[in-house]
Amino acid sequence: MAGGYGVLAGLFRLLGKVVVIAAMVAHWPIAAAAETWTASYQFPPGDPRDETMRTIARLTAEAGLEIKLFPSASLIRPNDQWAALVNGTIDMTFVPADYLVDRFPRLGVLSLPGMIRTQAQADRVSASAVMRDLRQQLDAAGVMVLSDSWMPGAFATRGKCVVFPRDAKGLRARTIGRFMAEAWAAAGAVPVPATTSETLPTLVGNTLIDIANTSVTTLLSLRMEKSFTCLTVPGETGALWYLYEPILVSKRRFEALDESQRHALTAAAARAHETLAAATSLTVRLLSGNYLAAGVEVATLEGASLAAWHKLSRRTAWKLFREQVPGGGEVIDRLQAVE
Repeated sequence: MAGGYGVLAGLFRLLGKVVVIAAMVAHWPIAAAAETWTASYQFPPGDPRDETMRTIARLTAEAGLEIKLFPSASLIRPNDQWAALVNGTIDMTFVPADYLVDRFPRLGVLSLPGMIRTQAQADRVSASAVMRDLRQQLDAAGVMVLSDSWMPGAFATRGKCVVFPRDAKGLRARTIGRFMAEAWAAAGAVPVPATTSETLPTLVGNTLIDIANTSVTTLLSLRMEKSFTCLTVPGETGALWYLYEPILVSKRRFEALDESQRHALTAAAARAHETLAAATSLTVRLLSGNYLAAGVEVATLEGASLAAWHKLSRRTAWKLFREQVPGGGEVIDRLQAVE
């Protein structure tokens, strides 16, 4: 499984060739004036999300839209991407929604533990009226959602495997936001807040955490198998949580494109989204394979263990969200109704 990234990268390269051919057949006109955009994001080369951005850039170049990519937070730090997009420093970013919740608190509902549990549910949420309303908050700030993506969560641990909430007692767990921290604390863990995933290698390397809680894709890209003794991944019935990660673009810059460029950008994003969604399920298998190859035990959240986490999350993280976020109860109820 060590060649997992090569498999994922191959999928994106194949997709790019197919779409470029389709675009040529469709006779997309070349823009009269070429445009150049700047895209910044934190994901490193080889990460499926980086491949998504490279696919989009490759396809839009055919229509005269050059997108200069800056992966690995090489241009803008993760927490500064929103401000850079709004003030015109960059034109495009791929960012976990949790980085935006200070400005848009209701977005935090999308990564509450136990809220989004499967890719199929995430797809229904993406097409729902409640999601349309959440996107309108970004639109009002001059930012357009070009594409959705959802990443399932997993966690790697030192020592024993963490499967049921009681297994986390006394362990230091990396958490993302106060609502997830509430659930881990109720399980008996010691929350260690760390919003950005770039801090995980430091936290792990300095033994500041016992549980690295993040998306399966980030765990795969960090390649820290030798730092842990157990990996807990989603099972067939779902994940503990999914994280919403949209590709965002400047609405002003999008509207300034000519028709062929707008069409090329939206079509490329749609194609790349399909491939990323397909690659996500493969990522869980690749991640598990890499950890097994490194001699790490792999556990799965299934049945009773997943139900225990969901029950804990509802009475802790969900309750806190209802109490602390204006309109939080309403948005939780609307999301649940989507099912």
